[in-house]
Amino acid sequence: MNSPTSSPPAVVPAPAHPTLTPNQVPQRRGAVAVLSHTRRDADWVLPRLFRVFAFWGNVELDLTNVLLGAGTSVVEIRCIMASVEIIVPPDLRVESEVDAVLGSAEVRREVASTNASDAPLVRITGSAVLGSIEIKVVDPNAPSLLEKLRRKFAGA
Repeated sequence: MNSPTSSPPAVVPAPAHPTLTPNQVPQRRGAVAVLSHTRRDADWVLPRLFRVFAFWGNVELDLTNVLLGAGTSVVEIRCIMASVEIIVPPDLRVESEVDAVLGSAEVRREVASTNASDAPLVRITGSAVLGSIEIKVVDPNAPSLLEKLRRKFAGA
């Protein structure tokens, strides 16, 4: 039993992102948005190669609860007069090899990504022409803007 004067519990490191065995990970899948919106979130399986094509539309990929295999998974993007947004949790490594022509391609890190060599790697490649590709590394447990405002005004 712990007494009230006992030392605090040791800090437990954040768990690594869950991975699947290689035979559970499909080789290829994709998403298409033409004059439309496509969203992948919750518990979904990221294949080794995930292709995104967006034309006059928008695609959102939320990798917060994604299931993926160990090693490298590739997200290949073709974005024409459209937008693609990818949300990445900090327990995944992310590399961006995205180019923009008359558009934008950016990685925004609200928190640092893991640098553990055994963490799964998501390599994002492709191009945006007259469009935007935004990759955001966010802490899924961080308070939302509304929660931050609520705390600020409650404490005032």
